[in-house]
Amino acid sequence: MASLLVAVAVSLGFALSAVPNVELVTVTVFISGFLLGPGFGAGVGAASAVLFSVFNPLGAALPPLLAAQALGQSIVGLAGGMAGPVIVRFPSRFLASIVAGGMGLVLTVLYDVLTNAGAYVTIAGEKTIEGLVKFIAAGLLLVGLHIVWNTMVFAAVLVPSLRVLDGYRGELTTK
Repeated sequence: MASLLVAVAVSLGFALSAVPNVELVTVTVFISGFLLGPGFGAGVGAASAVLFSVFNPLGAALPPLLAAQALGQSIVGLAGGMAGPVIVRFPSRFLASIVAGGMGLVLTVLYDVLTNAGAYVTIAGEKTIEGLVKFIAAGLLLVGLHIVWNTMVFAAVLVPSLRVLDGYRGELTTK
């Protein structure tokens, strides 16, 4: 099942790859963690990031950026396994959607900080905290788009998806 979820995440990554920072990989990895548990969710996240990067027609990321991508998506899968079961139990769908949107925001900010730091380490000559801040600031428009998109996707899609898939979790985690 984990390999199928990796394939779904990577496929959705390529499906929207023409639009910068608009993606469905993160929510897919979160749902994978919810379905398979934190450990397998982290594995799905890392594998999805590595495969998406290695087979990217624009070229694979260099090792520091690739490591940051894998770590960031691992955290998303881990969070899905830990927070997903809590979110799905909220009695109010509205409150659950607000929490899910907040989770999307926090995870996307964390992912973007990690990957921007990985990119900075990859391409910067002199490496300083000030340089890193300037590097991240230069890409704020794209980072902002990514954060807003994932917050909306998590708020709109995550709760209904988790509620539908909740009944299958036990079947998937025991095999």
